[in-house]
Amino acid sequence: MNSSLHLENPVSTRPTPSPLRRTALVAAGALALVIPTMFTITITRMLLTGAEDDHRFHQLTGQGLLLCALWLVPLVGLVRAGWSGRRPSTAAGVQHLAVVATGAVCALIAPGGGAPALMTVIAIPGALLWLALPRRPRLRVPVRLDPVLAPAALLASAVLVPYAIAQLRLQNATGTGYHAENPHYFDMAWIAGVLVVLGLCAALLPTARRLGGWLGAGCTFVGAAGLLLGEPSGWALAQVTVGVLVLGSTVARGRMPDPADPAV
Repeated sequence: MNSSLHLENPVSTRPTPSPLRRTALVAAGALALVIPTMFTITITRMLLTGAEDDHRFHQLTGQGLLLCALWLVPLVGLVRAGWSGRRPSTAAGVQHLAVVATGAVCALIAPGGGAPALMTVIAIPGALLWLALPRRPRLRVPVRLDPVLAPAALLASAVLVPYAIAQLRLQNATGTGYHAENPHYFDMAWIAGVLVVLGLCAALLPTARRLGGWLGAGCTFVGAAGLLLGEPSGWALAQVTVGVLVLGSTVARGRMPDPADPAV
């Protein structure tokens, strides 16, 4: 009996990070978190005050709150886990890498509006944070295709990928004017790409199934914002439909809670 209890509830042996390690973690974490935090505050203020109200759709989605959520949440997860000496979840690591890598690819395709400089400023503090972690997310994990999430993620990709390509083309076609200095089309392509990557990873990686919730919620949010704020109704309705379908698939598979991750 005692042996069984011991096996079911093993005593954690993870070491507490040293003061030096925690100092490095706080410094790197602050650098990584400051930009998305400031973006969130600025965009929230713009929404509340009605500043540039003709760009509210972008303020809610690509330029704004959805992008900041996709960006901030995994960073907070990495810092919290690192502070206590835990290994961050695979899902947090995959999401952070998806945000950075997808943005970098979009910036290479559509470099206008300072996108490459932005991604450099994002990538360097992120890399320093990973270096400061006492234990890094485990990325070499088993691959097992989920028969429910996989078709939902592919359907979402069929909607999001053409949209991302169109947005990148629009960004490249904007030589002067507001969108040349404020690359909202790049932002929208970035968000669409991140959601696609998260959905495919959720379908493939058992330890990252909860990322399907981000895909479903993201598509639903973007589509609902589009319906409310005058974006093309057919496209917005397709986004909502796909988002609800993905959320339903995620719930049906019981994947909304973070699954037991042996790497944590």
